[in-house]
Amino acid sequence: MFGGPPVPHRLTKELKLAYLSAAVALVGALCLFDLVLSLGVIRRLREQTHLINQLAASTTGTTAPVGATVEEFAATTTSGRVVSRASTEERTLVGFVSPSCAPCQELLPAFEGYARGFAGAVVSVVVGEPDEASEYARRLGQLGEVVVEPSGGPMATAFGVGGLPALCVVDARGRVVASSATVETLPTPVPA
Repeated sequence: MFGGPPVPHRLTKELKLAYLSAAVALVGALCLFDLVLSLGVIRRLREQTHLINQLAASTTGTTAPVGATVEEFAATTTSGRVVSRASTEERTLVGFVSPSCAPCQELLPAFEGYARGFAGAVVSVVVGEPDEASEYARRLGQLGEVVVEPSGGPMATAFGVGGLPALCVVDARGRVVASSATVETLPTPVPA
């Protein structure tokens, strides 16, 4: 009637297969693109995490620098013993933590493990009110001496603590041998 070829109402098998192949190729390309983007995001997140950890380590847990001599101090431990700079042994590990400090809570198990293998005296300073510090004092008392003091107490002042957690190793003269916010950067403990 109208002249011209008839319009097919049904797609041929070859045409259906061509559409299906194109759709599968498009989905495959989108999946590959998504995979590449995901790997890029994961890599970037790892880099950011590393930078955040470095920043956290540089802004928390500061004590007097290595080589400095700790100021004179005297503090009474939970067992009633007085500790002072003069009472430090050849190697004394001093850790400053607080129950209200999230990084301290994360550090505590690693600190306990390190302190158990440390050849020398261990003094833990729990910063906070006595009632909130009691659990930390009990737990850390198994490792050595424990001092509970308020923020800015005599030991924190003598050691120049600028953030928590803070760890350091001092020698018998009160000289800082190592200082860190993590046990990973302290010297490897020498078995007793």
